[in-house]
Amino acid sequence: MPNDSGEADDPDVTTVVYQLNIYLRGHPNSADTAEGIARWWFDTPLRPTTEQVSAALRWMQALGVVEALHAADGKVRYRLRRSAGDGDPRDAASFPSDGPPLNGAH
Repeated sequence: MPNDSGEADDPDVTTVVYQLNIYLRGHPNSADTAEGIARWWFDTPLRPTTEQVSAALRWMQALGVVEALHAADGKVRYRLRRSAGDGDPRDAASFPSDGPPLNGAH
């Protein structure tokens, strides 16, 4: 799904979205800043840049998969969006659980 800044068309951002989706399915209570996500959530030799993670998070937020939490320290942390009813993590079924590997090999 392309957005105004074209992030969905960027294969690197698309890969980051897939990898974030996989991570969030396995760790549904995780939350961190874009910088922390770029540094700690990717267990691969080639880590995405903070800019790529930020673009992926904006895309996922636009789709309602993640939500931004504005903390008292002024930082924005992202987490899997919670459903309004029972607090269970939202099903991120809009993304397949497998996708292109982060290292860019296809």
